[in-house]
Amino acid sequence: MIRIELSAPALASARFGLSPLMEIGTVLNQWQGNRDARWARAARDTVVRHDLRLLAGFLEHGGYVPDFLNPLPAGYDADVEQELHAVATAAPEQVAAEVAGWVRGRLPSGPRPRPVLDFLERGEAHFAHRAADELARFWAEFLSPRWPAVHRRLEADVDRRARTAAREGLGAVLGGLDGGTRWAGGALEVSRPFDRDVRATTGLLLLPSTLAGHVGVGVDPLGIRPVHLVYPATATDHDLAGVLGHTRNALLLDLETPRTTAELARRHHLAQSTVSYHLGRLHRAGMLTRTRTGTAVRYQRA
Repeated sequence: MIRIELSAPALASARFGLSPLMEIGTVLNQWQGNRDARWARAARDTVVRHDLRLLAGFLEHGGYVPDFLNPLPAGYDADVEQELHAVATAAPEQVAAEVAGWVRGRLPSGPRPRPVLDFLERGEAHFAHRAADELARFWAEFLSPRWPAVHRRLEADVDRRARTAAREGLGAVLGGLDGGTRWAGGALEVSRPFDRDVRATTGLLLLPSTLAGHVGVGVDPLGIRPVHLVYPATATDHDLAGVLGHTRNALLLDLETPRTTAELARRHHLAQSTVSYHLGRLHRAGMLTRTRTGTAVRYQRA
């Protein structure tokens, strides 16, 4: 169990943040345990198709990802271009130390993590620029088309938890991040197969993620960056219905399996023109994917 004791200043400065690169970091960190998930297959396909060899190295070895790849948002809603710039201009000593720590964590359990080491041999500045370039390509091909829908879900999660904080206190929010967290004795306990005590003095940053399967804890060994928690964002059907409207929400929930416009019209007792209109809006918002087989066009939740 990780036990995070929060000082009064840390509690007073606790806040939420939204970060595109932290969402990508969740892909790299948790891909190993979710290989069969649709998003995991799509992420792997993107990495292979665009020859993103550095990201492939992080995907294959999983676990901790060097912190400089996931700059913490300075404000509430991070701009992806500013985040990518922070990666590209990361201090050489930070890149060297964090990648070295990542390599040490991989060596006991497997082969030397090539090509990560190959890129590092060309220098820390080259490594940082290569990382930023590959993250930018991954963002453009994998996450950017989905971001409007992802962003809405993250916002809905933050809004709901903010209401919980107003009514029940911050402890109720922290203890309810997922099934493995508990607020007890003035500290946050996060379920893990090992024990660690953490003292948060510089703040606490809560980062919702649509891809996280469990709460991830980030601790800066130098104590400069605040402790941050990446946790699974949730969105109830009622929340989505309030944003999308009941008809679009019902169609969206029915698209776990690919379906045509005609199928959906029959299943929901709607005119095909009505279904087509709603599917078009959902697709433009990045909430659906669309594939054509012959003359049939099938839609599926993104």
